[in-house]
Amino acid sequence: MAIEKCTHDCSSCGVSGCNSRTKIQKLVPNKASKIKKTIAVMSGKGGVGKSMVTCLLAVSLLNEGKKVAILDADVTGPSIPKAFGLNNYQAYGDENGIFPAESEKGIKLLSANNLLEDPSAPIIWRGSLVSNLVAQMYTMAIFEEVDVLLIDMPPGTGDIPLTVFQQIPLNSAIFVS
Repeated sequence: MAIEKCTHDCSSCGVSGCNSRTKIQKLVPNKASKIKKTIAVMSGKGGVGKSMVTCLLAVSLLNEGKKVAILDADVTGPSIPKAFGLNNYQAYGDENGIFPAESEKGIKLLSANNLLEDPSAPIIWRGSLVSNLVAQMYTMAIFEEVDVLLIDMPPGTGDIPLTVFQQIPLNSAIFVS
């Protein structure tokens, strides 16, 4: 039996066992970041306390002596900076990457609203743009040495959660209900 040559678009291949399918490449964090574990905090809907769980988990891990960072992937509804009193922090960067904010206790965090000139300005973007921003924040953030990176996800199972699960190497996920 001769093996047939692939004649279809392999980027969205659904053929079982097709070896021509393009594998999704995992993103690599900034070379100045050493991240030991990455945990996504997510939910199926909004308003269940996912950001609160992220903040409390970060503080708890910090109290255990861990170095902690938070990537706020809830681009259109960020609340992590406000929880740590950093909602007016203006992130900055250079050719090496983006420097995240740091709480009084030492938790590093990067949120989309810290990248805006006016942190209260709404971000009204389509899903693919938001997903690309989250991926770019992950690859450009200079978290330095971190024991745990927590990713505070937006509600639901849309573009951002799919991007995170496909492209960012996660060790685990916490589902808040």
